[in-house]
Amino acid sequence: MQSIKIPAILLLLFTLQQAQTRRDPDEYIKLLESERRVAGLQVARVIDAIKLPKGAKVADLGSGSGLFTRPLAKHVGDQGVVYAIDIDKDLLKHIEKSSAAEGLKNVRTILAAEDDPKLPEPVDLIVIIDTLHHIDGRPAYLKNLKRYLRPQGRIAIIDFSETWPAGHEQMIYALADLETWMKEAGFTRVDKFDFLDNNFFVVYRATT
Repeated sequence: MQSIKIPAILLLLFTLQQAQTRRDPDEYIKLLESERRVAGLQVARVIDAIKLPKGAKVADLGSGSGLFTRPLAKHVGDQGVVYAIDIDKDLLKHIEKSSAAEGLKNVRTILAAEDDPKLPEPVDLIVIIDTLHHIDGRPAYLKNLKRYLRPQGRIAIIDFSETWPAGHEQMIYALADLETWMKEAGFTRVDKFDFLDNNFFVVYRATT
């Protein structure tokens, strides 16, 4: 019988889904920060593409294990701040420990509500990476984010574009859906990048 090879991305997404379902924080963190996922999301290239100035204030919404939180904190420097926002206490504790281990003093963790990130102040940039599909009432949620942005502030969104993890069938949406939601929320797209294999990567700015 001929063996069937499972594409690497499918295997990774399936494993992530299984770990999240079992609610094993340590296992889930290892998968979120696996070499394969880091390579796929091209963390350093994404941050370079955003062109974020030193001293900026950033919100990593749905920060997970801090895969982007820590590099963002290094990028904005000591004069900047990165808010790691999640609804999972275990993941936030990991971010606190890992940030301290790397000597990062500009990371602040926030335990969010499911319908509100609870940012303490407006920021220059909100990044939402592999997270928006988990949020219910996306149009209203995105509209609410405007009050958390400084003038000329931006929202960068990365999410699945082709292959979705098993169990995410009810969460699937398309870039066209996002474009509609953002327009209705008062945002216009200012950048779109195509270098991620299984994700769209778009940046918006408030228009009103």
